[in-house]
Amino acid sequence: MKQPKILFLAVIALLALVVVSCIPGTAQPTGGWSGPTVHDGIIYVGTRDGRVLAINSSTQSQSWNYTISPATTIYTTPIVDDDLVYVGSYSGQAYALTIGRGIERWVYPRTGSIGAIVGTPVVANETIYVSSSDGRVYALDTTYGDLRWKSEPLGKPLANKLWTSPAIMGDTLYISTFDGHIYALSMETGALSDWSFESEAGFASSPAIDENTIYVGSFDRHLYAVEIGSNVSMWQFPQEKAAGNWFWASPIVNEGIVYAGCLDGKLYAIAAKTGEKIWEFDAESPIVSSPVLIDNLLILANESGVVYVFDLSAEIRDEAVPLETISIGADVRSSFCAHDGLVYIRSENNSIYVVDIDKGEVAEGWPVSLAIAK
Repeated sequence: MKQPKILFLAVIALLALVVVSCIPGTAQPTGGWSGPTVHDGIIYVGTRDGRVLAINSSTQSQSWNYTISPATTIYTTPIVDDDLVYVGSYSGQAYALTIGRGIERWVYPRTGSIGAIVGTPVVANETIYVSSSDGRVYALDTTYGDLRWKSEPLGKPLANKLWTSPAIMGDTLYISTFDGHIYALSMETGALSDWSFESEAGFASSPAIDENTIYVGSFDRHLYAVEIGSNVSMWQFPQEKAAGNWFWASPIVNEGIVYAGCLDGKLYAIAAKTGEKIWEFDAESPIVSSPVLIDNLLILANESGVVYVFDLSAEIRDEAVPLETISIGADVRSSFCAHDGLVYIRSENNSIYVVDIDKGEVAEGWPVSLAIAK
């Protein structure tokens, strides 16, 4: 067996240990992979003790608080669509809550479990697509939570836990797996396409798609570009020596450039067509979260809680220099979001921070703790 295959099996064992160790008990756990979502001035976020919170961004007060019973960890970032908020739980259920009061509209399955949900679901065409640790993708009706379809198990036995989020292009759903596959499924029926891609090493990140090309990070410490329909990768980055660690976070693509954060602490700007490095930046701490864009500004947060702002309209050569550097003073391992010049971050000390890009500081009134008051 080749070393990359051994590596991905070791990774799965390690990640399973990490998740199990975070299942809430009597104490209130901190941290979490559930990032914040902002909609109409309300911040939605899940916690490791099984709560979904809605926080008013103007008053910093809770609008509502929904608790999953029995208590379980929420690793997925909430999704808002129309009048509902959707989350998946580690106990293996998907929930739909009303945005106004946090009332449960539906739960799937109504009894039992489909397997732990770790990757954030996606919503399209009145359907929510959920990847599960049982190796299947589930398509649920967004209004009632009824099952539209479930896929066959994807990947090899004992290694087919789907902890990544699906990506959508056209009428097809794409998902990357720990055993090194990219699968294409019909959004209408869940049927597997004739095309799939296989790598010798497992994929660490969820796929990002731009112009018929999939960009995905691997456990072999490379980022891959795979043209849909091809059996060989367009390129791998770095092209020679592997990076210092995994590309765990999904990359983003903008105007022909791939921006990829790595656990080696570096942000790489890569030509989307050729895989050549344009520039890099050393954040001096692992990058676990995907960068985000606000107009021409690229926002990056490292694990140590330092937020970097890059002006993409300025000429950047070889090594980037940030426009701003702002520290929140707490570790960051969750996804974050940005809107109207504000960056919303969930930290590992169980708090929400709001960073004002124009002022270059944490906004007044923040952070807000997510812990239950004693």
